[in-house]
Amino acid sequence: MAAPLLSSPSYASECTSPEHLHAIVDIGSNGVRFSITTLHPLTARILPTLYTDRAPISLYDAQYQYSTLSSTHIKSPIPAPTITAITTTLLRFRTICNAYKVPESHIKLIATEATRTAPNSLEFRQAIQDAVGWPVEMLPKSEEGRIGGLGIASSFATVEGLVMDLGGGSTQLSWMVSKHGELESAKEAVSLPFGAAALTKKLQTAINATAVEATAAHIREEFEKAVASLQVHPELTVKAEKEGGYTLYLSGGGFRGFGYLLLAEHEVQPYPVPIINGFSAKREHFVKLADRIGVELSGEQQEELAGKFRISERRALQVPAVAFLIRNLLKCLPQIKDVVFCQGGVREGCLYSTLSKEVRKANPLVVSTEVYRSHGAGKLARVINDALPKSTPDVLWREIVPALANLLYFHQGIPKEGRAAAGLHFTTTGLLGGVHGLTHKERALLGLVLCARWGGEVAEGGFRERLERVVGDEMAWWARYVGAVAQAVGMVFPVGIPGEEKGDNTDGIQPLERRDSSGSGSESGSSGRRRRASLMDDKISFFARDTARKGNLDLVLKVRVVKDDPDTSAVMVKKALDDIEKVGKKKNCKGFRRKVSVIWETAE
Repeated sequence: MAAPLLSSPSYASECTSPEHLHAIVDIGSNGVRFSITTLHPLTARILPTLYTDRAPISLYDAQYQYSTLSSTHIKSPIPAPTITAITTTLLRFRTICNAYKVPESHIKLIATEATRTAPNSLEFRQAIQDAVGWPVEMLPKSEEGRIGGLGIASSFATVEGLVMDLGGGSTQLSWMVSKHGELESAKEAVSLPFGAAALTKKLQTAINATAVEATAAHIREEFEKAVASLQVHPELTVKAEKEGGYTLYLSGGGFRGFGYLLLAEHEVQPYPVPIINGFSAKREHFVKLADRIGVELSGEQQEELAGKFRISERRALQVPAVAFLIRNLLKCLPQIKDVVFCQGGVREGCLYSTLSKEVRKANPLVVSTEVYRSHGAGKLARVINDALPKSTPDVLWREIVPALANLLYFHQGIPKEGRAAAGLHFTTTGLLGGVHGLTHKERALLGLVLCARWGGEVAEGGFRERLERVVGDEMAWWARYVGAVAQAVGMVFPVGIPGEEKGDNTDGIQPLERRDSSGSGSESGSSGRRRRASLMDDKISFFARDTARKGNLDLVLKVRVVKDDPDTSAVMVKKALDDIEKVGKKKNCKGFRRKVSVIWETAE
C-alpha cells in the first residue's frame, strides 16, 4: 500500500474526534434525513459522511386528508402518530450521536416547507424538543432556497448556471456562479408551491383534462414570473450565448429519482457509475423521457419502474408529477443546453455554509486524495506535468495530475495482476466512491488514468470500455497517455521522492499552470527552463510539445535522464518509457489518435 506522510496515519483517528463531528437532521416534506459528518480540516471540503440514514415519513402526506365531499385534499394538523414516529426516530439518532460523541452544540435539526406551513407547527416542534432536548430550527422560505443553493455549490468544484431544488411541497429556482471559493447567486431564490408530493396530489385529484391543463397553465405563469425576477448574472448570459444554452443544476429527491431513470436509459449500459451526483444529460434526452410519461402511469410503466435502480415505490408514484413539472418549466426557462444532477441539498448546504473561502476553493478531487498522499507528491505532479503538451485538456492539468500524484503508489501493495483493476474501480466503488463533489467524467477519467498507470491490463475489459464511453474517445486517449507517463515516473521513483515531507515548500500540490510548447506558463520561458533543469537532480525530466505533421497534431516527448544511473537504466524503466510511445500506435487508438514520438537524451 502507499507509504503515507507522517500526518496521514493520524487522520483516521483525528477525523472522528468529537470536535470535528457535526450531526444534521433535515425534517423534509417527503422524509426525515439524518447524517453525521466530519469537518476535519484536511477533508472538510468534501464533507465526508460517517453516518447517514433516512426515515420514510412524509409530513406532506400526513397533513392532507382526502375529502369525498369536495373531491380534494384538505390540509390538517400533523397527526399525533406521525409526531410520535418522528420523535422515535430522533431518539434513535440521539443514541447514535452519543456513540459517536457528537457535541450537543454540533447537533442541528432543520425543518422546511411541510413544518413551516403545518397548522400545528409550533406544537410539533415543541413536541420534538420535549422528547429529545434538541430545538428545531425552521428555515424561512428565502433561507431554504439559499441553503439549498449552497448544497448544490458543495456538489462540484464549479457551478455556473441555473439551479433548482425540488422538495415535496415546493421548488426553489435561482442562478449561481460558484468557483474558486467565491459564490454569487440571485438575491433571493424564488420559492414556488410545486413540490413533487404537492403536484402528485394535484394531478391525482384533477377531475378532467381541463383541470390538468389549468394546473399546467398556472405552473407556466408562475415560472415566467420567477424567471423575470431572477436577473440572471450577465456572465451566465454570455456563457449561454456562446455555448448554446444554460446548464441547469437539479437537486432534491424528485429530480434525483428522474435522474436515475435517465441513467437507466443511458446509451452506455450497464452504466458504470452508480452515483447520481455529477450525472449529466443533454436537454433532448431529458425532454424525451419527460414527454414519454403521462400524468398517470400505465400498468406497463408501473411494472417497468418497479425494477429500476434507486426508484422506490413512493418515488415511482411521483414520477408523472416530476415529468409534468419538467415539461412545463422548460417552456418558461431560457434555453437549456444540459442538466446536471446534484446530491447536495439542505444538509450539505448547512455544512458548506460553515466553511471558509480557503476551504471552499480547494478542488474536491485533489482534497479526496490528500490522505493517501505519496512522498514528494507535489514534485511528482510537476514531473508528470512536464510530459503534457499545450494541447492537454485543462481537467488533466488542474485536477487529474495532482490527484494522480497523491495516489501514485496507493495500489502498489496489491498483487500485480490486480492493480490496474483496483485503480479502474477506485473512483466508483472503491475508496473514492463516497466522495462528495465529483462529476461522473472526473470519476471515470481518474479511474482510467489509474488503470493505465498500472499497465492497463484487466481480466474483464467491459467496465473500462464503458468508462471510456462516458468520457469520450479523446479523453480516453489522454487518460492512457497520462497513465503511461505516470507508470514511467513510478518506475524511476518506486517509493516516492525520499526526503520530501509535508511542509516542504516544493511539495505543495496546487493547480498546475498550463505551459506553452517552450515550457513556460505564467512565468517567463527562462523560469520554465530553470525548473526543468532543477529536475535533473531527480534523475529524469520530460519536455513535451505539439507538432503539426501532414494535417495532424502529433506529440513529441523528450525524455532526459542521468547517464548510467541504474534508477533510469534498469530494463523495467526502459520498458515503461517505451510504453508511452505505444499509446500513439494506430492499433491502440479508437476514434481519436495522437502519434507519440519519444526522444531520449542523457546528461552527465
